[in-house]
Amino acid sequence: MAETSYQHISLETVDGVLVVTLNEPQLRGDKMADALREELLAIVGNKSGQRVVISFQKVDYVFSAAFRPFLSLRRRLQESGGRLVFCNLTPAVSEVFQVVRLISADGSSPAPFDVKPDVSAALAFLQTPLSAD
Repeated sequence: MAETSYQHISLETVDGVLVVTLNEPQLRGDKMADALREELLAIVGNKSGQRVVISFQKVDYVFSAAFRPFLSLRRRLQESGGRLVFCNLTPAVSEVFQVVRLISADGSSPAPFDVKPDVSAALAFLQTPLSAD
């Protein structure tokens, strides 16, 4: 089976978890957001129960338009019983997500996205079952 190539992301599967590395240093503009959204939704398709890690290790800055692809991906995964976690956020990227309350700085308040320091921690987090709230 031929490997599909993407412009804005790189993929790897680790222990059944899809690890997505963002390849752009700055996520800005509607055109970029739309292309990133298409790529992210294409990789998960309609598979149920998919677990996804998004690594921001190459990203220096995130502009507001870039929130849309991640929110779309989150919605798609939730609908199919999947899970999503961010990792490798630089301080600047983390601050942007915290300011708009998409992630919690210390995990004490609810936020749409979970965040872990690195891929290993994100993978470990996704191996644990969800708690019943």
